[in-house]
Amino acid sequence: MYKLPEDPLQNINAKIDYYQQELEALKKQKEFPFIYMVVALPTTAVFIVLAIVSDGLIDFTVAITGALFFSLLFTCAYLVLYQPNREEMQGQLQRQLSVLHREKNKLEAGLRGEKEVAYILGWLPKQYITLNNIYLSGPEFETQQFDHIVIGPPGVIHLETKTINGAILIDDKGDWTVLRATQNKINREGMDSPLPQIQRHEAILQSFFKEKFPDLSIPTYGIVVMANSRTIIEGQDPHLTVLKKDKLNEYIKSLQTNPPLTQEAIKTIALSLIEHHQDLS
Repeated sequence: MYKLPEDPLQNINAKIDYYQQELEALKKQKEFPFIYMVVALPTTAVFIVLAIVSDGLIDFTVAITGALFFSLLFTCAYLVLYQPNREEMQGQLQRQLSVLHREKNKLEAGLRGEKEVAYILGWLPKQYITLNNIYLSGPEFETQQFDHIVIGPPGVIHLETKTINGAILIDDKGDWTVLRATQNKINREGMDSPLPQIQRHEAILQSFFKEKFPDLSIPTYGIVVMANSRTIIEGQDPHLTVLKKDKLNEYIKSLQTNPPLTQEAIKTIALSLIEHHQDLS
């Protein structure tokens, strides 16, 4: 059984390669005229020989007509048995490839967005430590991916990066809607709020700190970061902090905690999170 890679991008590339090979194999299958010629030539030769050896019992015209008829019959039978629904299968493969390419483009855009946010976070003051692409779990929680975790004087900030091309409308209930311009019209699409994801991350971090640092008060903050510079945000989520990437560092530096975490505590927390990281690559 073929095993797909764990990495999502490698997984999609493997599927694309597989479907592309299947499509190329279908395209290489011979067309009706070629198959008919391959069948007709030897069949006609056999019927002509039969006409000759029959000593006049089989007329040449009848022999050639019979040869052409049986050639057509054999060709159709071959196509039905060995190349059924060829055009339909090609259409299905092409549609599947189209879906996979869209998923790949979306995933690659997300990865680029995460890299851009990681670069921006790298310009925070030295007392901040940034961890990127961290996988953490808790006793009661399954493993979750954290795009970025920043440990600094205000506490621990966990960030979820979103790469969305279009405008995001957020109402006062925290419902998200995406507007995208396609072919001279605006498409309105619903979108899941990142709130459950942020809450899962928050629960894992709180559980982890309670176990590892029971005597230390560690404030946590969740931020949703829009990595696409063209994204337009209209409205404010009542439950979430949503920022564009260019506003991120200033916001983090503006956070205040009394008393702030010491540099020793910041390093200890960062090392502990790294040790707890589960490499799923």
